[in-house]
Amino acid sequence: MQHVEALVTPSVMRWARERSSLSLEEAAHKIGRPVEEISKWEEPDGLRPSIAQARKAAEVYKRPLAVFYLPEPPEDFETLRDFRTLPDGFSREYSQELGLLIRTTIFRQDWLKDFCIQEQVEPLSFIGSATLKSTPAEVAEQIREVLKITPQDQMRCRSRSEALNLWIERVEQIGIYVFQQGDVDLQEARGFAIADEHAPFIFINSNDAEAARMFTLTHELCHLWINEPGISNLESFEKSKSEQVYDVEIFCNRVASMLVLEPKAFAFAFKNISADLNLEGKVTALSGIFKVSEEAIARRFLENGTISKARYEELRRAYQERWRLIRDERRKQMAANKKGPSFYVKKLFNNGYAFTQTVISAYRNGAVSGRDASSLLEVKINHLARLSMQAGIPFAAGGEAA
Repeated sequence: MQHVEALVTPSVMRWARERSSLSLEEAAHKIGRPVEEISKWEEPDGLRPSIAQARKAAEVYKRPLAVFYLPEPPEDFETLRDFRTLPDGFSREYSQELGLLIRTTIFRQDWLKDFCIQEQVEPLSFIGSATLKSTPAEVAEQIREVLKITPQDQMRCRSRSEALNLWIERVEQIGIYVFQQGDVDLQEARGFAIADEHAPFIFINSNDAEAARMFTLTHELCHLWINEPGISNLESFEKSKSEQVYDVEIFCNRVASMLVLEPKAFAFAFKNISADLNLEGKVTALSGIFKVSEEAIARRFLENGTISKARYEELRRAYQERWRLIRDERRKQMAANKKGPSFYVKKLFNNGYAFTQTVISAYRNGAVSGRDASSLLEVKINHLARLSMQAGIPFAAGGEAA
């Protein structure tokens, strides 16, 4: 088989290995190549890895493949502002999985921002259009107006999955790039937002229940509206951190609550459910009406004084534990049946529809090379056509007629 060289930059290869705290010997063992070969990849006039070997190195070094093609080692990503409340003993250092995810998103954002500017795409006026001095109700109304989504749109959905997809579709239509992945522990991060007037991104942790992901999405939307990018796990907030961090998360939670549970619609629904239901029955009934998580309903009851904070925390823990059991059982069944979405469905889900569509359209029009499109979407070049079909995009490479 012909050895196709990856045109990587030696100094970047060395930087990536060292930033991963791997010796030459350790890197060689993990990549499965001789030590001498790994060393020569890092020399100015040395060897170059094959594309397959470069992909393996990217996996081992926990870096996007695209970074190896940069002309010089980059300044590593600025750590996103940390809005998380973590359990005792849980390290504040990002896991390798989360660190890679953030780096990949920032590299994608850098490319996308340049691309949008070249294409003369108008900047998004809503990024940073609100502040903490705004009321949550005002911000929620602004977001609803821009998204053109009503409580009735949400309630008409037949399932929580359909409601989540409706929100994601409307969010992507206004120029925000949404993607979902499940490589990160749910306790470490439920989501993050990276703000930019041309290329804002929202990550949602797919380890969460679909109804809970809708709340995460709207929470991160608020982060973009007030231009406070950062990483969240939406855990219970105590003033153990800085006052401002506490205020930002509480504010974003209140906006998210008003978005998924519009106050007037909620009051009407609450008034019309059976008075014979106990508290948990009412939570379940309202959750089904609005296609949101039971945790979101319990949070609204906490906000309006229906339940105490202690009762809310009790319900919240119970709902989260139940979801973990359901999720684990589903995974066991899928593993046993060897069923699951196809490679292309997973890639579209992980990369996000809007971002996938943008990259493939740029490739079709000759605005980005096959190599770069492959790196941005983390698929081999010969998989781009199938991925394009999955995304519903007529495919022709490099400006050829579709």
